[in-house]
Amino acid sequence: MKKILAAVLCMVFAVSSTFALTILPKVGADISGTMNHEKEPDKETKLGFTVGAEMRGKISNYFGWGAGLEYALPRGFAKINGDNDFSFLPVYISLLFYPLGEWDNVRPYIKANAGYSIFATTETDGDISGNIYLSAGIGTEYENFIAEVMASTYDGEYDGMWISYQKIGVIFGYKFNIFSNSEWEEE
Repeated sequence: MKKILAAVLCMVFAVSSTFALTILPKVGADISGTMNHEKEPDKETKLGFTVGAEMRGKISNYFGWGAGLEYALPRGFAKINGDNDFSFLPVYISLLFYPLGEWDNVRPYIKANAGYSIFATTETDGDISGNIYLSAGIGTEYENFIAEVMASTYDGEYDGMWISYQKIGVIFGYKFNIFSNSEWEEE
């Protein structure tokens, strides 16, 4: 048992001295989107909110990676009254490109996410399953603060019927450094 603990501690130390890792809690506001399915395409949705967390690592001054999850809080359809709310919970990986590298305290970036999205709805009388989640957008880091504008697509299935939800969201967050590499910070 002591050998396993020593090996784990050595791996944690090696990771901490090799990578710069941050945890990023975030919140967002979603502009009304559209829900598409076979029976009713382009069904407009109400405004919504998103909460999530992401872990980010640095590959170089120009590239970064991430992994995270977000919860699109339940939202309904515009111009329709009733209890027909839906939500998604995607789990994803990210690739970030910083075209200007390290530029003072500001770092603009281009970001792409890909993963699996869990689908949920208040209409519980049918079979529900999730599917692919894709997202792309732009953002910027200022010191430890981030702001992003992301276009997202969530796919799912309800009673054998394919469903796709598209939205644009504005996201804000704050980075907490877990591990840092002083060599990268000096560059």
